[in-house]
Amino acid sequence: MRLNGKRIFAAILALALVVCTFASCGDNADEAEITRGTNAIAAPATTRAASATAGTTTTTAPATTAPSTTRSASSGNSNSGGGNNSSGGMNVGDIASSSGASLSLVANLINAFGYNYDPDQGIFYTEIDSWQRSANYIQHYDALAPLGNMRFQTTRIDFTTGGLDWRIQLWKGQYGVFGGAEIGIYNKAPGQTDELYYCVDDDHMMYMSYTMYLTPADYRSGNAYFTRSWQQHWWLTGFKVGTVTPAEMVMSARIRTFNGSMASAMESGLKAAGFKEGNATTQYDTYRRSGFDFYILWYHAGALNY
Repeated sequence: MRLNGKRIFAAILALALVVCTFASCGDNADEAEITRGTNAIAAPATTRAASATAGTTTTTAPATTAPSTTRSASSGNSNSGGGNNSSGGMNVGDIASSSGASLSLVANLINAFGYNYDPDQGIFYTEIDSWQRSANYIQHYDALAPLGNMRFQTTRIDFTTGGLDWRIQLWKGQYGVFGGAEIGIYNKAPGQTDELYYCVDDDHMMYMSYTMYLTPADYRSGNAYFTRSWQQHWWLTGFKVGTVTPAEMVMSARIRTFNGSMASAMESGLKAAGFKEGNATTQYDTYRRSGFDFYILWYHAGALNY
């Protein structure tokens, strides 16, 4: 299947905006941290699991029945960080002052990219209805990303279930002046080109959450870079001003599938992506399945784009 003109235009526009936005950041090495928004939907209770090799947050009360896929009326943003581009009542000047970022950078992110800001963590994040959703996912995004000063590690979890090819993709790394991470959920009809996946519609969004750590040492000590809380989404993102090393960042994630068939298919996809079954707390690049939920500890699986 060939990409139509609309999707090609969207891809070019997305790349152009990335380049323009990060180019406008300049070389402001004195900018302070900015963190990503935490949007909670029925956040689970957590307990800390101590380990000599890696610390993590484990979650109790796993799913035992198929979860609802109905979209939240709050678009997954129920705390002070989400819901609209006023960012919890703060104006652009307030956000720039509190985050340490330049006013032009904040304006570019909010106006051009449709981002929001969580003042509690100091992070930028995307809303469910951000314009990027219409651009879908084209594999060339990752290949061209270094041209936009985006260098990251990524891994793709591919599987087929329910008459659809699915891709759950994870990213972590440097996005211009930001250190950040993403989890994207995409699907397409079987047999169509692997070059194009569609951002899932509201009925196929998945509940997920993750916490980022800059290094394995930070993970072991529980020193989190930022957290994206449990919520239903198609693209869970978080970006914080700072310099990171993509290959050293650690993601502790939880993703919920819709039913047993999808869980089994996703488990096969995880194994194909380089993850092994384990406790997902003390062993990197492992997953633990609990009902329809997967707990994933990601470190080196996948590849760098630079």
